[in-house]
Amino acid sequence: MQKSIINKIHRDFRKTGHFDLPEHLLPQEKDLIMVSWVRELFHCYHETGIIIRAFDDLPPLKLSTQAGLDTTVQDIHKFIINDMNLMPLETRKAIVKHSIAHSSSHSAWQQIIPLLLSQLKGLDNEEVLEALSWKFSPIAETLWVITWLFIERQKAVPPQSVHMTSHRFPYYLWLTDEKKQSLWLPENPLCRWEWLALDLYKEWTKTA
Repeated sequence: MQKSIINKIHRDFRKTGHFDLPEHLLPQEKDLIMVSWVRELFHCYHETGIIIRAFDDLPPLKLSTQAGLDTTVQDIHKFIINDMNLMPLETRKAIVKHSIAHSSSHSAWQQIIPLLLSQLKGLDNEEVLEALSWKFSPIAETLWVITWLFIERQKAVPPQSVHMTSHRFPYYLWLTDEKKQSLWLPENPLCRWEWLALDLYKEWTKTA
């Protein structure tokens, strides 16, 4: 497996006080680079385990230079290891890993569905609807994360006057240049967490 760039830049940072990122990991103004950074996270997990000591020393590694988009690689890592999510760590890891794998976002989603359905096992209809409609629930939070990766994979680009804004990962808004909430949404439904929740509910009804 490829060597961890995160560990390499950490060594450089501790030795010299600075580090250089490869071109594919440099923050962009418009395009997200989350998929590449998630791959690097998993290289790091393979080398040193789920606890990344490098993040104790490294500054925030931003995914974008766009104003209002504050998400960092550390935010993604915190989601994966966050026990407060109440979803098993290995399940969260598998979901994120599936999101960047496979030939298409559709194929990835098909692999993710059984993992999410396992978290709904034993719930009645009302409990499932609550878990899928409240955006701060563990499953809904995970669906938001998935959309970040699918938006990038599907190259879902908003109009020039619309920008993604996020101050608390994984939640985001689409805002206009006037800082008003836009009505624009990605055309591909896989890039919208509400659609993923509805599709997951349909799959759950087949097993209920």
